[in-house]
Amino acid sequence: MDLKDMVIKSLIADDNGRDRSQQIEIGASSVGGCRRQAWHIIKETPITNHSTEKLAAIFGTAIHAHLAEAIKISDPFGDDFLIEEEVKTADLKGHVDLYIKSTGQVVDWKTSTLKGLEKFPTRQQKIQVSLYAQMLMENGYEVKKVALVGFARDGKMSDIKVWEADYDPKLAQAGLNWLAEVRQMDEAPAPEKTPFWCVNYCSYYDPTGQVGCPSK
Repeated sequence: MDLKDMVIKSLIADDNGRDRSQQIEIGASSVGGCRRQAWHIIKETPITNHSTEKLAAIFGTAIHAHLAEAIKISDPFGDDFLIEEEVKTADLKGHVDLYIKSTGQVVDWKTSTLKGLEKFPTRQQKIQVSLYAQMLMENGYEVKKVALVGFARDGKMSDIKVWEADYDPKLAQAGLNWLAEVRQMDEAPAPEKTPFWCVNYCSYYDPTGQVGCPSK
């Protein structure tokens, strides 16, 4: 048995079976990113790149799952916390990492490297957590505050970063406007990521350009 091959195939198979991997609706995490990628998600373009690099995303998923279990210790009976709550509106679908009822706060976990945390939080991340807040409100919850918590996969406890703010509906609206613009496009816009990113991380990379994205 080729141990490395077995481990890789097992990780990929497990990741492909997760709900988020099977989600076909566009999610808040795609808003504010590459418009071309979002356009393909909206148009339900068949996936053309089945060799994307998944390890960082798999680590992120594992950290999210561990956090979900760890956070339950602070609210063992689920009286105050909603954890990994699925929310859906006419525009978006997503999973809220943590919603605290008593404070009306939405919290989104972010995993990165120490270098990546130097730019934390980005405007896109702020828009994303604001969209989760907007979706929760559309589903009957009260939201007052939002927060982003950044974890470095190569860092220490002391490197954890927290950003908190009052909920700003303008940020959520900016995300919805961005999404509406992409939905109205008849043709795929130009790629907004580097060729390296497209080849390694975009499911719609297609060197022929006949179905997906040629990354040019």
